Amino acid sequence: MSASLVALIMFAFFIILIILEVPIGFSLGISGIIGLILLKESLLMFPQNLVSGINNFALMAIPFFVLLGNLLEKTQMAKTLVNLADEIIGFVPGGLAAVTVLASMLFATGSGSGPATVAAIGSITIPAMEEKGYSRKFSMGIAAAAGALGPIIPPSIPLIIYGVVAGESIAKLFLAGLGAGLLFTFLLIIFSIIKAKKEKVPLSGKRPNIKKILKAMWDAKEALGAPVVVLGGIYSGIFTPTESGAIGCLYVIFMGFFVTKTLKLKDFYNTLFEASKTSAMIMFVLAAAALFAWIMAAGRIPQIAAKFILSISHSKFVFLLLVNILFLFIGSVLDTPAAIVILVPILLPIATKLGINPIHFGAVVVVNFVIGYITAPFGYNLFVVKSITKRSMEEVTSAVFPFLLVTLIGLLLITYIPEITLFFPNMFNTR
Repeated sequence: MSASLVALIMFAFFIILIILEVPIGFSLGISGIIGLILLKESLLMFPQNLVSGINNFALMAIPFFVLLGNLLEKTQMAKTLVNLADEIIGFVPGGLAAVTVLASMLFATGSGSGPATVAAIGSITIPAMEEKGYSRKFSMGIAAAAGALGPIIPPSIPLIIYGVVAGESIAKLFLAGLGAGLLFTFLLIIFSIIKAKKEKVPLSGKRPNIKKILKAMWDAKEALGAPVVVLGGIYSGIFTPTESGAIGCLYVIFMGFFVTKTLKLKDFYNTLFEASKTSAMIMFVLAAAALFAWIMAAGRIPQIAAKFILSISHSKFVFLLLVNILFLFIGSVLDTPAAIVILVPILLPIATKLGINPIHFGAVVVVNFVIGYITAPFGYNLFVVKSITKRSMEEVTSAVFPFLLVTLIGLLLITYIPEITLFFPNMFNTR
C-alpha cells in the first residue's frame, strides 16, 4: 500500500473520530497509530514522535503564557484596565462596547488567550452594558468578538506554534500580530459606535479628562507592567519568548501577593491547576499532531496538495482566497494547535513558492483560526459568553454574527494588504 493512500486512509479515520466526538488529541493519536500499522512501521515510532513533536524550547512558552493569562484574571487586574479604557473612550456612542474592545486589547497584551480575555473582561462589561440599556445581543456579541483579540495581540500562543512549525522568528510574528490586532481593535470600535447609534443606546460616559486618565493609568500600573515586562523583554532581545513568559508570571505573582494583595494562596493553587490542565491539553494535541503530520509528509501529501492547488491557479490572490476558505472552515471544527501543525507544513511551501512572505502568511493563518473562536459550533469564546450570561448557544451564536462579519472584513484587509502585518516587523527589524 502506497504511503499516499495510507495518509488518506489515516485522514479519513481522523474525520470519522471527530464526527464521533472523540477528543481531538486522541483522534489524532489513534489515526496516527492506524497509519503506522498500515505503513508496517514499528509502533515505537508513536512515542518517539510524541516526544519529538514537543521537544522544542520555544513551546515551553505556552504553559507560561497560559498561566500568565489565568493569573491576570485571578488578580482582578482586568478591572483596572476596564476603568482605564472607560476614561479614554467611554464617552463615545456605544462607549461601554468600545471600552470592552479596548480593555480586551490591553488585557490581551498579557494573556495570549481568547477565552481568558472574554472571561476577564466580558464578566465585567456584559452586566454593565445591559444595565446601561444595551441589548443582550449587543453586549454578548461584542464581548465574544473582542475576546478574539487575545490570540492575535502578542503574546499569542497560536503564533508561537506557527513560529515553531514554520521555523520563523516568534518576535517578528508577534509584531505582525500587533498590526493585525490594532486593525481588528479599530474595526470593532468603529462598528460598535455605528451599531450603538443605530440602536439608540444612551450615552454613558463623560468626555476624557487628562487628570482622570492619568489617575486610571496609575491605578492600572501593575496590569500595564505585565506587557512591558513580557513584550519589552522579547523585542529588546533581553529574553526569549519562553523566558519572558516565565518572568511575566513571576511579575504578576509578586504583584498579586505583595502589591495589590488580590491573589490568595487558594486562588494561586487553583490557577496553577487550571493552567496545568490547559497546557497539558495543548501539548498532548501538539504531540499527537506531530505524528499525524509526519505520516502526511511520508505520504507526500504536501507535494500532492501543492500540485493540485497550482493546477488551479498560480495567482497569489486565488491561493490566499482558497486558504482563507479552507482555514475558516477548519478553524470552526478543529482545534487551532492541531490545525496549525497539520496544515502549515502542507501550505507554507506553496505560499513561499508564490512569493508570499512567511511572516505575513503566519498572521493570515492565525487570524483565520482565531475567527474560529467566535464561529459555531466549537468557538471557545462562545462557550465562555454562554457560561457568563447563562444563555443558550443559539442565542450567543446569533448575537456574535454581525461582529463575525466585521472580523471577516479585517481578515480580507490583512490578507490582501501585507503591509498591515509587515509594518512593525520591518520597522523594528527584529530577529
